[in-house]
Amino acid sequence: MKNKNVKAVIFDFDGTIADTMPFLTRIAVKLITEKYGLSKGEAKHRYLETTGVDFATQIEIIFPNNPKNHEVVNAFEAKKLECVFELPLFPDVVSTLTHLKKKSVKTFICSSTKHEIVLRYCKLKGIYTLVDGIFGYKAGFGKYDQISFILKNWRLEPTKVLFIGDSLKDCEFATRNRINFLGIPRIFKVEDFKKRGASTIDNLNDLMEVLEE
Repeated sequence: MKNKNVKAVIFDFDGTIADTMPFLTRIAVKLITEKYGLSKGEAKHRYLETTGVDFATQIEIIFPNNPKNHEVVNAFEAKKLECVFELPLFPDVVSTLTHLKKKSVKTFICSSTKHEIVLRYCKLKGIYTLVDGIFGYKAGFGKYDQISFILKNWRLEPTKVLFIGDSLKDCEFATRNRINFLGIPRIFKVEDFKKRGASTIDNLNDLMEVLEE
C-alpha cells in the first residue's frame, strides 16, 4: 500500500477513539470472576482475546450456552450505559480527524458498542461533524458488517481503505478482507500485531505522518 493512496480511514471506537477499555475491562473481569468463578488473570485474558465483537458474543464464545450469560450481559451493558459518557476521547482524536477532513480523506467510526451509545458519545464529545459516518452495533449489524456497509455504500476499494483498531480480531478481519490495517498497542503488544503481519502506531497523531509516506 502506498499510504498517499488512502481514500478513507475507518476507526474502531472503544480503545481507539474513546478511552474506554480500562473501564470496560474492569467491569467484565468483575462480572466474570463473580459469576463464573474464574481468576482475575484468566478472566482478563479471556475478555481481551475476544475483544472486537459485541460483549454478548464474547461471553457466548467464552462460556457457550451458559444460563448465566444473559444476566451477565445485561449487567455489563447497564454499567456501561451508566458511565461511558463520562470517559474521555484520546487527546489526539480531534486534531487527527480535523487534519484528515482538511485532506479530504473520508473518515468513519465503527463499533461493537450499541449504535445509540456511540452516536450520543460522539455528539457529546464534539466529533460528530468531523466524520463522514458513525456506526455502532445493532442486531444483525456488527462491527464487521458495518465496515462492509461502508465499503459498499461509499464505493471504496478495500485496498484504498485503512482500518485502525486495538484488537487482534480487528487485525484478522482486515487481513481476510484485503483492508489495510494499523494496530494501536494498548491492550495488546506491538509484537502481537507483528505476529499477524500488521504494523502499529503509538497514537493517532502518528497517522498523519504515515499517510504522507
